[in-house]
Amino acid sequence: MIKALGLATALLAVGSTGASGQDASKGDVFAGYSMLASDGETMHGWHAALGWGLSGRFGLVLDVSGHQGSDAEGTDVSMLSLMAGPRVTFGGGRLRPFVHVIGGMVRSKASVSVFDVEISESSTDFGGAAGGGFDVGSGNRWAFRLAGDYRVVKVDEETASDPRFSAGVVYRFGAR
Repeated sequence: MIKALGLATALLAVGSTGASGQDASKGDVFAGYSMLASDGETMHGWHAALGWGLSGRFGLVLDVSGHQGSDAEGTDVSMLSLMAGPRVTFGGGRLRPFVHVIGGMVRSKASVSVFDVEISESSTDFGGAAGGGFDVGSGNRWAFRLAGDYRVVKVDEETASDPRFSAGVVYRFGAR
């Protein structure tokens, strides 16, 4: 959580200029690659987000990601998360830093195959994430996004916390 707060503070310092009404987008769609460091193992996957601009810098984001990997014992692990929450965008023009705080559900599945039989266990738990990133524009509609956040998932009596990093493309739905 400390890393996420440090990232948010750095983004606030970088994005000290206000977004003008013409620079604010009505919404955006993001799709790209994502990496999740979970329990010492690196999981690779995808990340997609749909953002809606509410007013000026403030908006809402719907965030979906999926990751797969294997742990040291050879167990296949997959995670699917669906979260939503507020996003604040700073700056305008070509560089647009942002921060977000999101919450929702995380579906985890662990499975192992023995001969032709797959044995699996899955659970759906509450999770949340705080972080941010920045978009580097290429014209009015397209941008490249680098993002990172610190995800926390409440699993039974324990809490798992994992950093997630993403990179991909953004399409913006016009300016206000």
